[in-house]
Amino acid sequence: MDNNETPEDKKAVFRQLVDCYTRADVDAMAALIAPDYAGHTSAGPRDWAEFRQSILNFHQLFDYPPDAFTIEDQFVDGDKVATRMTCHVRSRDTGEPMTMIGINLAVIRGGQVIEEWNTWEMVQSPDSLSMQGAA
Repeated sequence: MDNNETPEDKKAVFRQLVDCYTRADVDAMAALIAPDYAGHTSAGPRDWAEFRQSILNFHQLFDYPPDAFTIEDQFVDGDKVATRMTCHVRSRDTGEPMTMIGINLAVIRGGQVIEEWNTWEMVQSPDSLSMQGAA
């Protein structure tokens, strides 16, 4: 572990990862992913090759501008970076706008994501985000 990495450095690695994801720049993203990366999703475990393919699949399903992903909150505890995100996309098939909310917990060491857990859920409409706080 690089003891010189600050919490802000770790947050920046994750923000770079999101930026690469947004552009589907899997080649640039490779530098941010450890060779022994382990991902955990509701669909099951994945390695870097499977993560890479999921990014390409996402870009085939959805259309969105470069600022579609918004990092709402980020917290660092040791090597772990917790991030809450919102994403606004459109279905490539129907043009329907969709909003997704996501939570990611990433272990970041030496400028790379070693392991992560994430979950995304579709919000019925952009307006329902504001309604969630009322529940």
